[in-house]
Order: sequence, then C-alpha cells, then structure tokens
Amino acid sequence: MRRILIGLFTLLALAGCGQGDTSASGAANQVASSKSLMPADPAIKSLYIQSCYGCHSSGAGKAPRTGNQADWAPRWQQGIDTLVAHTVKGYNNMPPKGMCMNCSEADLAALIRFMAGQEQTGEPDPSAPSH
Repeated sequence: MRRILIGLFTLLALAGCGQGDTSASGAANQVASSKSLMPADPAIKSLYIQSCYGCHSSGAGKAPRTGNQADWAPRWQQGIDTLVAHTVKGYNNMPPKGMCMNCSEADLAALIRFMAGQEQTGEPDPSAPSH
C-alpha cells in the first residue's frame, strides 16, 4: 500500500510539471537570459561586468534588465542623449555614472545600447536625425 501511495504521489507531482504559472516561468527565463547576455566588444564587456551587471542582470533596485524590451522600451523612447545624461548624473536608484567612473560618455552610450538590446537588433536610435 505504501508503494502505491508513493507511486501515486510521484505521478501527481510529475503531472504538474510544466503546468505552472507561465508568466512566472517567463519571468524566470527572462532573468536567466538577462544574466547570460554579454556585449560582443571585449572592452565594453569588461565595463559591463564591473559596473552594470550587478543591477541590470537581475533588475535590482528597479534597474531595467539587460535585453528586456518591456523594461527598456519606454526609456529608449527618451533618446540616447537623455539616457546618457541620466547615467552621468545618476537617476532614481542608479548612482552617478552607474559607478563606472572611468567610463566616457561614448562608453556609457555603448553600454546603454547593449542593455537596451539595440546593439544586437540594429534598431535605429530614436534621437538620431531622420533623413
């Protein structure tokens, strides 16, 4: 009888696999992908790991997560110049320069483009003049 109960319990537990809250599963997958994304440029990758990864890979302190379009879309619409200015001065929970005191504004722009997913997608910068 005990073996039957253990067998039934095991079957019930296995039957529930994959039928959980898909939004929670999706969120877990997004965090996992945010943590695994790295810039292609080795210099930018080093800056990202040293200064950005801690918050932007997990969303700590409400930081927009790397590669998460939902987090970045409203920010990206502000334009790269505004995002760089926020980064230089510090904004909300982010300290000035995102703790990357040796980063130039060009470095910060490259980091922002990477985290916003613009480096990979090649989408146009909304603040760039249109022709």
